[in-house]
Amino acid sequence: MSLLKMFILTMVMTLQSFVVGDIHADIYNGLKNSNSKSLSKHFASTLSLSIDKEESVYSKFQAELVLTDFFRTNKTTELKHVQKVTGNPNNKYLIYNLKTAKKSYRIFVKLIDNNGNFNISELRIE
Repeated sequence: MSLLKMFILTMVMTLQSFVVGDIHADIYNGLKNSNSKSLSKHFASTLSLSIDKEESVYSKFQAELVLTDFFRTNKTTELKHVQKVTGNPNNKYLIYNLKTAKKSYRIFVKLIDNNGNFNISELRIE
């Protein structure tokens, strides 16, 4: 492989990880601040959303409304990033522990590559 090709490949991988890092920060801040609007800007056009084992596929707008309702009764008091799995270049997984005044939740986020931009395709709050 030529030096130029290796340089270009390295730059593409670096930029891709930078983009995922920005999304990661937005997701973390959205969860920490109980802000469904902030999270929804990274939703895929449709996504699988599960809250306490009630799962459905929603449009971006519908999922935002469901999350708004969840956060209305479950304000985040503490958030801890547990794990980030990036083995597959097309899928990324983020896991958080979220505490509210009422209950603790484990949050699973699946990001998919959509033409170079990562979007949330699945969000589980258990």
